[in-house]
Amino acid sequence: MKQEWLYRIFVGLFFAVLLAPAVGTLLLGPSGAVANETIVPLPRAQTPQGGVNWAYLSDAGDWFEKHFAFRKELITGDSLWKAKLLGTSAQSKVALGRGEWLFYAETVDDYTGADNITPRQAWCAARSMGLVRDWVEGEGARFVCTVAPNKLSLYPEKFAGSLERAGETAADRFARALAEEGVAYADLFEALGGAGEVLYHEMDSHWTNKGAALGHDTILAALGVEGAVASYKPGSYQDTHEGDLHTMLYPASGRLDSQFVFEEPLQFTYDAPIRGADDINIYTTGTGVSNGSLLMFRDSFGNALHPLMAESFGHAHFTRATPYDLTKAGEWGCVVLEIVERNVARLAEGAYLMPAPEMELSGEWPDGGGLVLALRQVEPNMPGYGRVTGTLPGGCDVDSPIYLEAGGAFYEAFPTAGEADGFSAMLPEGAVLEGVLYWKDGGALRQAVEWAD
Repeated sequence: MKQEWLYRIFVGLFFAVLLAPAVGTLLLGPSGAVANETIVPLPRAQTPQGGVNWAYLSDAGDWFEKHFAFRKELITGDSLWKAKLLGTSAQSKVALGRGEWLFYAETVDDYTGADNITPRQAWCAARSMGLVRDWVEGEGARFVCTVAPNKLSLYPEKFAGSLERAGETAADRFARALAEEGVAYADLFEALGGAGEVLYHEMDSHWTNKGAALGHDTILAALGVEGAVASYKPGSYQDTHEGDLHTMLYPASGRLDSQFVFEEPLQFTYDAPIRGADDINIYTTGTGVSNGSLLMFRDSFGNALHPLMAESFGHAHFTRATPYDLTKAGEWGCVVLEIVERNVARLAEGAYLMPAPEMELSGEWPDGGGLVLALRQVEPNMPGYGRVTGTLPGGCDVDSPIYLEAGGAFYEAFPTAGEADGFSAMLPEGAVLEGVLYWKDGGALRQAVEWAD
């Protein structure tokens, strides 16, 4: 009899556990999204066109999977026991460090070189920055490129395991190629690495406000612009920051990371209200400064950096939008492109909005006997121009520029590299691409074009 009651209790507890998420959702409401997860909308029985949504049950399952009650608590519990007992991370995007330190897992391969960029990618990224520099300076503005270091690149000793650094990382290759291209580069690796103090959050993948302040000083120095030395601003560390990596692992914890808080408010205003520091476009006005204007292409490292940069310029536009829109570079006194180390390869993808520079070419360009597969795309954000992209047959030399012949004129394209060597260029509307010129095995080639559209 006693054994029968034990069975009943066990079965009751079993079903209670199974039903808890569903019942909890009905009684307590749905759970919110974890960290930077995309919010799944409530399913609808009708489609926007008024028809029947035959995928309603599937949509409902997707919604429940992300929003059932106690989801954050269950994720936190699972992460805790795996971290404390097994020493492993329950989240594929998070790698464990020593003590409370956490790292973005993707950056491990950056550090060891397992996910390095090729010499061609490094050259293409640097040459693209050279083309941007030429356009920006031709429009009367200054240009600087900078790379925000991965946290692991600066603090490998805080990682839980032992790692061997690559002899030359993606950031190393890119910086060397930039130097050869003569592009102004704000070296944040040297500045942050030699600071003598920890400038990144323990439980977040980004720098603290103090780290961003030193980044600000380094960028202004590379621009040759005078401004307040932000890294000397007085302040103190306070537990006010919600770490992105900690939230991924332990969404129900509520524990806050240490953040450097400035004693005095920064001297700038937003031209329009913002929803948050990660807005796509942010416009600011600095008070009491005379450094002109700034256009800054930024990523999530700009969340802490942009208020400091805003304080140093009369007017500023901070944007996360891609492709990088350089069509109005002449309206700004300074242009800065900031990208995090783990995304350096994206600079070799040709995602830029600016006219392809017209070139004067001479010499022999023998027929290569092949065909360049090309694609024409409409670019609504750049009236009067259209994007032309293509892939080279058999690739090209590591340091080969790519020129496009169209309507009797020659243009230099942004060189692209990845799975295949190619190009991307904004050509005047109506210009018909007839040939592609480049170097392979040390020899000049001209290839005819085969259109894919």
